Amino acid sequence: VRVVGTGPEDALLRGLAGVQRLGALGSSAVYEEMARAVALVLPSICYENFPRTLVEAFASGLPVIASRIGALAELVDDGVTGLLFEPGNAADLARTMQWALAHPEPMAHMGRHAKARYDAAFTADRNHDQLMAIYQAAISEVAGVV
Repeated sequence: VRVVGTGPEDALLRGLAGVQRLGALGSSAVYEEMARAVALVLPSICYENFPRTLVEAFASGLPVIASRIGALAELVDDGVTGLLFEPGNAADLARTMQWALAHPEPMAHMGRHAKARYDAAFTADRNHDQLMAIYQAAISEVAGVV
């Protein structure tokens, strides 16, 4: 497991077998790590809204292993764009990660679905189209009131 970033729990990772702490990395180095990874693991115990890291993983064709909590459970389609596990359950996370490592072909397939989801819903052009549709709906609603 290669861990990018730091945080208050960083010290807990020191000396753990199979864990390489990379610390804070620049964007290009993060994308290089994503290109080499089997999956992005997002073990949040918080109700995330729309994590940029998840969308960047999808854009890179990387499936996401995330906690089944809040928006993460909405953004990751379990078994399609990644895998979900119970938040705060280390044993469930370990089982999920072991399954991912033992099944590279299904994980690669999920990565392709993640990229397709990104292309369909999260590109700059797609977001622009959605924003313009919201503005147009608001303009039409106000025009109908006047």
